[in-house]
Amino acid sequence: MDELTINGKTYQIKFNHRFYDRIVDEYAKKHKDDDVDGFNNLIEGLVSKDPDAVVKAYRCACQSKSLPSIDAVGDALDDEGVFENDHIFNEVYKEIKASGFLAMKINHLLVLLKNIWKNSEIALKVVKGKATKDEQRDVRAVENEVEANKQAYELVKKQLAELAK
Repeated sequence: MDELTINGKTYQIKFNHRFYDRIVDEYAKKHKDDDVDGFNNLIEGLVSKDPDAVVKAYRCACQSKSLPSIDAVGDALDDEGVFENDHIFNEVYKEIKASGFLAMKINHLLVLLKNIWKNSEIALKVVKGKATKDEQRDVRAVENEVEANKQAYELVKKQLAELAK
């Protein structure tokens, strides 16, 4: 979607660095926490098929100094029949990924998850090398953590591939 008419005003829609900054800012304000990663939360919303993620994405993609309200964007998208489209989450994801910068941010998310997994494997080797018989329970806990991190990485990778279809 290249443009969206909201309350009689037509907005250009662009998924770019400005969109990214807005998404990050919107989530930080909502959660009153600068450490909240709004972009990753948006991607998680698309993966989990949350219609709020679609509304937030289009709102932040509006090319205007002042953004329309979330309700106005939701109403406009509803009027356009966007929510009747079973593939809207895939379409929004593809529009986001079409931006080189945003595609790199998605790859960054995967790299971070893979690093968490690989770092936990390194920690496991250290714990195994130093563990006494009494500490074997700790080793099993770290083994479980490694597996959980691996599964989280694999799951996100699979979900993003599904969204890209």
